[in-house]
Amino acid sequence: MADDHYLVMARRWRPQTFEDVVGQQHITRTLQNAVRAGRISHAFLFIGSRGVGKTTSARILAKCLNCLANDAPTPTPCGTCENCTSIAAGSNIDVIEIDGASNNSVEDVRQIRENIRMVPSGSRYKVYVIDEVHQLSIAAFNALLKTLEEPPPHAVFILATTEAHKIPPTIISRCQRFDFRRVSIGDLVQLLRKICDAEGVACSDDALHAIARAADGGVRDAESILDQIVSYCEKEITFQDVYDVLGLVDWQVLHTLCEGLRQKDVATLLRIVDDVVRSGKDLSQFTQEVLRYFRNLLVIKTGAPQDLLALPEVEIAEMSKSAEGFTLTQLIRLVEQFSELTSNLESQLAQRTALEALLIRLAKISVDVSVDSVLEKLAALSEGGELPKSKSVPQPAPKIVRAAAPKVKEASKPKPPPASSAPVEVKKSAVTGPPAASTPIAGDSKSVDPAELKEALEDPHIAKVVDVFKGKIVDIQEEFEQTD
Repeated sequence: MADDHYLVMARRWRPQTFEDVVGQQHITRTLQNAVRAGRISHAFLFIGSRGVGKTTSARILAKCLNCLANDAPTPTPCGTCENCTSIAAGSNIDVIEIDGASNNSVEDVRQIRENIRMVPSGSRYKVYVIDEVHQLSIAAFNALLKTLEEPPPHAVFILATTEAHKIPPTIISRCQRFDFRRVSIGDLVQLLRKICDAEGVACSDDALHAIARAADGGVRDAESILDQIVSYCEKEITFQDVYDVLGLVDWQVLHTLCEGLRQKDVATLLRIVDDVVRSGKDLSQFTQEVLRYFRNLLVIKTGAPQDLLALPEVEIAEMSKSAEGFTLTQLIRLVEQFSELTSNLESQLAQRTALEALLIRLAKISVDVSVDSVLEKLAALSEGGELPKSKSVPQPAPKIVRAAAPKVKEASKPKPPPASSAPVEVKKSAVTGPPAASTPIAGDSKSVDPAELKEALEDPHIAKVVDVFKGKIVDIQEEFEQTD
């Protein structure tokens, strides 16, 4: 009876040679050259995130060492001999794959030490692949040290992990380390296109890019997502199908949220959150999509190459219009705020409340109120630059020059003010800055008019600056008084 068991795409399209491995050329080339030159290490350490090819590369390396079609290890195994087929199927008795999470005790390591002494039954090398090796206990690592440093000549260890920081340095120093990278969106799209063509599935480029972005650099995740979407759509996949299957939020919703923040429309922002919750979508994932959206706006605002976005041209054009409504400082602040919320959202019980509170705060408090913008306005006040115009004051803001402590010679006396000019007393409690002076500044024919200073301080923009830097300006004023 024929075997009708369905094999998922991630297994059916698993690479069988180093040439098939996607996005890890820096590793595959090194391993091939080492096998070709006979420089085979006794221990390898494969480090990288999930689904980037660590275990697959370990199996291919085991086939390179034990391929029967050649008299010696070869960088290009045949894939058809008994050893190659059994290693690919995971049934070769000389290639032992061990799960470090469930075999992490000292007794398990001692069992390895006892079995490693026996020579291979039908292969050149006995290969031990320990996956998730960071799950081993400290005692198990210590028991493995001696064997890992001086194994028998017929034994090769390949350790794989997603968390390199949990591996003791004594283990790392005994291995050749290989760091697997996250696969780029371009490489993933190319692989997915190849699979779709072979499977007879029509898929738009926008849909493939959406799948690649959702996979986050993982080949196995990308293939699993494609497999799931093919089951939903059968022979044709559209951009909207990817969003429906993965439960993603439509880009138009993100555009509306962006416009709501810019217009400070709290009702629209809260309605968007309510719709996301009612549709059953995960708020953590939604917040990450919002963060990714404003990150893309920031990239567009800086004028960086558009290939960093990996988005359809229609989306880039619409996001470019949205980016025009924000300053660079505003977008940086938005990215920082949503990044902080994303990192803490998993631990918060009331996720909806936390997200709504952030959106309300960003809408009610202008995102332009930042350290950079305040410093710009303070510099305009202190350097005599053109001050921002207030909506409540139609007249142009006066120019203010910095009042320095005048140096008055003993022989000269200041002229008394004209009779028509009433003395103006500036108190610390009223004006948090250096006292205004009608005496000309040294080297400058201009003077500060107290009436103009008072009018400038009534401007809401300047008042905001003074309020933020109140303490600093008082300290500066005291320094001026001490030097007089």
